[in-house]
Amino acid sequence: MNRIMLAASAVVLMTFASCKNNDGVSTMTMPVTTYTMVTNTLDGGEPEVSGTVYRFNFDLMAGNVTVATDLSLSSGNKTSFITGNMPFNTGMYKFGEGYAEVIGMKSLKAGSTANQLDITDFECQLTPMANIPPSIDGLPKFVYPNDFRYAVMHYTIGENYRARTFWSDMTFKGSTTTRYTDGEGTNKVYTDTEGSYRVVMNMKDKKATVILYNIKFAEDFTAPLSNLVLEGMSLSFTANGIRVSGTNITPKVFDKSTGTGTANSEYVFESFDCDILGDLVDSSIRYKVGGKYDGQFTGSYLEKVKQEQ
Repeated sequence: MNRIMLAASAVVLMTFASCKNNDGVSTMTMPVTTYTMVTNTLDGGEPEVSGTVYRFNFDLMAGNVTVATDLSLSSGNKTSFITGNMPFNTGMYKFGEGYAEVIGMKSLKAGSTANQLDITDFECQLTPMANIPPSIDGLPKFVYPNDFRYAVMHYTIGENYRARTFWSDMTFKGSTTTRYTDGEGTNKVYTDTEGSYRVVMNMKDKKATVILYNIKFAEDFTAPLSNLVLEGMSLSFTANGIRVSGTNITPKVFDKSTGTGTANSEYVFESFDCDILGDLVDSSIRYKVGGKYDGQFTGSYLEKVKQEQ
């Protein structure tokens, strides 16, 4: 991946609206919206999930940043924190037809919460390098964080709490392998890298809509299916990550010109399982569809970069 590295302490980031006080200190506060999933590693129960605003306060001259937020650790157990100064770096990375700025920071001991729990193993990337789904009338409107900055972040609070961030509208791209038997009884394997899978979460109802774009299940498809929409999927959170699943789902297909959705009984999904694990950037998807095709997908919703610290 092509990149241009910049020294954070030597430049004012072009995307920041920085300000300068009487002491000659150039600073910028950037609020970033996201969701935080907090797992109690001691009991391994259902994680606490909440919408979160992280406030990044950059000292551009010193090349340091502090991070502040209010956070729910469990039901009725809330805390807040402001980290100590951490070094940050930036890079301009080739993305699509242009370049995108990624800001990274990490600290083994970042500070402590208001109730004196240590914040350790803190690591974060602020990045706009996320996949954008095709625009089709009738489908859920694409929702993205403020300033189009996604926070890929994880850290530990005290000895028992592990926090990870994610976004509620993610489009995964990668590779799909489909196994099926053709009309002559021959076992076939087909691999496709053009299709994508969008997961749109309704956090209140714990339901999700999954949209498959430009999908081909077999080599003999004359053209990809522009969209298959799976509605009312189960959404759950575990210590491992996020799961979206459903059985016997009849998808809808939305007409690009009218935005009208029509049920498609030819491609009923007997089962569909999506797991978003680790740092909640990558997904693993498995499904059976049309009484014929067994699909497996792996991919990511954004491009993570390796940054020098």
